[in-house]
Amino acid sequence: MQPKAQTVFSKEYGRAGNYRIPSIIKTKRGTLIACADERFFTCRDNPNRIDKVVRRSEDDGLTWQEQIVAVEEVGETMNDASAAIDPCMLYDETADKVFMIYCHTPAGIGILNCKNGVGQDSDGNLHLYEGRKRYTLKGDGVYTKRGEKNSDYRIDEYANVFYKGEPTGNYKLKSGKLKELATSFLYMVVSEDDGLTWSKPINITYQVKAKYMSFIGPGPGVGICVKEGKYKGRLIFPIYYNTFPIPTTGILNLSSCVIYSDDNGKTWHRGKSPNQTRKRLGVNIGHRLIAPNDCITESQLIECKDGQLKFFMRNHSSKRLIATAISDNGGYSWYAYEHNPQLPQCICQCSVIKGEDDGREVTIFLNAANKNARRDGVIRLSYDYGETFEYSKLIKEGEFVYSSMVWLGNGKIGVLYEENTQHEEINYMIVSLDYIKET
Repeated sequence: MQPKAQTVFSKEYGRAGNYRIPSIIKTKRGTLIACADERFFTCRDNPNRIDKVVRRSEDDGLTWQEQIVAVEEVGETMNDASAAIDPCMLYDETADKVFMIYCHTPAGIGILNCKNGVGQDSDGNLHLYEGRKRYTLKGDGVYTKRGEKNSDYRIDEYANVFYKGEPTGNYKLKSGKLKELATSFLYMVVSEDDGLTWSKPINITYQVKAKYMSFIGPGPGVGICVKEGKYKGRLIFPIYYNTFPIPTTGILNLSSCVIYSDDNGKTWHRGKSPNQTRKRLGVNIGHRLIAPNDCITESQLIECKDGQLKFFMRNHSSKRLIATAISDNGGYSWYAYEHNPQLPQCICQCSVIKGEDDGREVTIFLNAANKNARRDGVIRLSYDYGETFEYSKLIKEGEFVYSSMVWLGNGKIGVLYEENTQHEEINYMIVSLDYIKET
């Protein structure tokens, strides 16, 4: 029987008309936490007002609780609003914490016009700019390059700027007297109560972004916690970044990699991109300046045997096939880059997780499997970590865009997905392994 879909995110349940970029995880208490972009003025990416919203389910997605705002940005118009775009969640069962990363951009900034730079000092303090003059925000105080406090300025917890006691806009907006760097930042929020409440946003950009990078953003989808081997306990998120040195040209120079933490999410490190180790004619492709067809972007990963990792990557190759790579060192570097002929793509995000089928580990892969358009959601099963796929099933005919999956147990998978390219709703269905294996 065809799985039945229900709507989880839409204007019926939230505050906006458009919802994109699903992410879903399950905690040890059995709680499902679903997250999405709430996009206020249009379905488009940033520049736009984009918040992070969450809904919870305690019965594997049969019913859903009220929407929760996990990250709230600011702005009243599309071109003068900040964004928190592209969620990627990870559940650390040992610490019983949910981590979510996302890309933050100030008003007017998107992937095509980010400036190169980090926008923070080496201690993580945010840089703010008044024209060409640069300050550093420490607490609510504003300091000069010489380390002197400028007592004329005060910043509140919502990024509102006060000059000599008078409000002078918000540093995330075009209207602010002080502004943050016109680039993209990688932020994190954490929940310790199954997604009911979330921490204040934590800016981790300075830990993982290089000065030569412009855009940086999550997978999106989900991250993993390594279960076995030398890197057991390592938290890993997929990300990608742009290194083209001249913004506003519309040229993308994109590479994917992972960030990882070995101290329960306190500090993060960036690994190498597969682009830095893949070769053509015996020469490394690299990641600083690459051909358009060599761009690799939104990615997901799984753990294979003994802690080995496998990367599944959206890419811009004319082959229109998902690319894969292997890591034996916890995501620090990758080898065996190749395009999988069983995984067609239309240059769109994919979702991949693991489950269990009669005592065997099963890799579950889902994407828009039409090479020409974002259509035909096909789910596939592999018993050798994505080397070959024994079963496949079309679960959504017609338009199908981004997705995220969660293993529910008992042979069932929760699928959270974008219904169509109007992006007015994100739906959920439960799919069984038996259904996928039906002929």
